[in-house]
Amino acid sequence: MPATRSTRRNQETKATSTAVDGAPETAILERKRGLSVTGASLAKRSKKSGYSGASEPPNSEPKLKKNSQDNDTPETDNLSEKLLETERTEHPTKVKPEDQKEEEVEVGKSRRAKGTTPGKRKIKEESSAEMNPLASRASGLRMFVGAHVSAAKGVQNSIPNSIHIGGNAFALFLKSQRKWDNPPLQDENRDLFKKACVDNNYDAAKHILPHGSYLVNLAQEDPAKATVAYNSFLDDLRRCEALGIKLYNFHPGATNKTSLESSLSRLAKALISALDATKTVIPVLETMCGHGTTIGGPLSHFRDLFALIPESYHSRLGVCVDTCHSFAAGYDLRSPAGWDKFMTEFDETIGLKFLRAWHLNDSKTPLGSNRDLHANIGTGFLGLRAFHNLMNDKRVEGMPMVLETPIDRPIEGAGAGAKGKKTTEDKSVWAKEIKLLESLIGMDAESKEFFDLEAKLADEGKEERAKHQAMFDKKAKEKAGKSKDIRSMFGKGKPQKKGSRKNDDSSEDETDGECGSSHE
Repeated sequence: MPATRSTRRNQETKATSTAVDGAPETAILERKRGLSVTGASLAKRSKKSGYSGASEPPNSEPKLKKNSQDNDTPETDNLSEKLLETERTEHPTKVKPEDQKEEEVEVGKSRRAKGTTPGKRKIKEESSAEMNPLASRASGLRMFVGAHVSAAKGVQNSIPNSIHIGGNAFALFLKSQRKWDNPPLQDENRDLFKKACVDNNYDAAKHILPHGSYLVNLAQEDPAKATVAYNSFLDDLRRCEALGIKLYNFHPGATNKTSLESSLSRLAKALISALDATKTVIPVLETMCGHGTTIGGPLSHFRDLFALIPESYHSRLGVCVDTCHSFAAGYDLRSPAGWDKFMTEFDETIGLKFLRAWHLNDSKTPLGSNRDLHANIGTGFLGLRAFHNLMNDKRVEGMPMVLETPIDRPIEGAGAGAKGKKTTEDKSVWAKEIKLLESLIGMDAESKEFFDLEAKLADEGKEERAKHQAMFDKKAKEKAGKSKDIRSMFGKGKPQKKGSRKNDDSSEDETDGECGSSHE
């Protein structure tokens, strides 16, 4: 008798499980119907820019399918669906809200039938506006503009994240930039990344610019720390070569308590060793803001560094100009004359052959402030004219140009967001800035169109500029007063050199993790 009841119970459970497990398949079919409609409409909208958005629903494995109609046009629509499962991507599958809710219910039923804890694998619900590309990618331009996008859950995810904002170039971290120990690059992720680049017309060798770890200081004087830093650096270079990437951006580091000469010597030796250990990748050193003991503020630092490296290695070295950093270091890029002066000085000091890439950021602080505070394009002290100069200079055509401007925006509504956050990332900021920069190509800087645009953006950053100008003036006044007191005490003395602040002064400066980073 007990055996009969047990058998009957098992049969009932099996029948119930089969019926419930079939439900998600129906939901998925409904989702596929929604995808085909959405993909068609997006393809129609993006046709004007020369890119097709047609796509197919994902199979059981994450794959990227090349456009069957035109092998040279990238399949921008629903790329993240093909790279990842819905719950693992920052830009989830295009699913109708009603279909998504239906699937969520069916998944919950299925799990309860199987004895799993309900609600653990919750599918994030997002609006259709967040799922669709925020802007189409421009085609046929000589300038390749993008932003530093997320590569969370795998480097292949950087591709849909770049497409999402309409970028034709982008930066990413190849691994966590905040710790030393990282898992190796997965073969599957590598293959997905390379295929996605081909399918979506991203030239990994020219227009993808990974950013190095903030922890690495190749000028480090401590042997043990220097070894750890070098190994992390070399690991990144090897990841680049595995992915087909040629340009790798990193910070030159800091002298700390040693001399500039000895620091440059250690940096040069590390670079020579890394170049010997690799074949194609090009380390690209970023210009810095000149704060404290940071290397890379004056252009002469790069000249002196490259002079320590045999000329046979020079074809595999480069410099990335960060517009905010160089402006903060004292280089005025605002007027056409100032821009030409900077480019001439770069050529005469380092050589334009070393100029490989750009980080595009306005500056919240004035010229020569030695502070690294990025502002949105046109709203800072650089202003829109500086970027008009850049976007119309034939000498920089074909180089990757990467935005690192702030995109955190206050969360609207009452109270803070999830986990107490009061801000959220608004990727549409980058999408708009990419289009803004592209629109400057060929625009008459003396036209009403430009003046109106320039004035509008300048007005948006008016309060922020006034705040930082007051802080800058206050510090300059205090510094002048201290120098005067010292000279009066000891007679004629030399004023303190620019950028030679005390170490504890860095704690007073707000930074965004660039020049203000401590390279230990």
